[in-house]
Amino acid sequence: MEIQVIRDHLDIVKLQDKMNNIVFDYLDTSNNYTKAMRELKPLYTQVTTFYKEHVDGLAGELPTANTYWHLFIDCSAKLSYFLAAATYYSTNELQKIPDKVERLLAIAAYALPSIDQEENEEFLTAIFALYGEVVGDDEKTTALRQGVLAQKGVVKQCLQQFKLFVDKEIMD
Repeated sequence: MEIQVIRDHLDIVKLQDKMNNIVFDYLDTSNNYTKAMRELKPLYTQVTTFYKEHVDGLAGELPTANTYWHLFIDCSAKLSYFLAAATYYSTNELQKIPDKVERLLAIAAYALPSIDQEENEEFLTAIFALYGEVVGDDEKTTALRQGVLAQKGVVKQCLQQFKLFVDKEIMD
């Protein structure tokens, strides 16, 4: 299901609803990680493509950190986390975990705004826990935590981190 773009804005309500339904149906209630991954991936691709094209349309400038972009980056961070979790848990344990999972978790942490609010604080804790499990390196996990906490979840910095990630992601 393609999420509509209305007046140069991705429909965040529909994106959030679709993501929440996938998470509830395939991660929370059935542990069908492969199905969750297959359904989250097109949403993730649409979000990253939309953001890259939007920023390119602004000649590389970041969008203004208003309510829409706060909701967008919050949803994008959570989408990155859920895709990383679904990918991680759906892979065969004997396989090497792809670097992509590590990158998705790092951008989920760096892009999550308002990390001092209780919901996002708890979400960030979950991101760090899974990141630690994925990389198996306490120093790397601590470095990520310190970098994210130093940024303080300021929306403008979250948008900047997401831009750098998306630019690299689309080039890969």
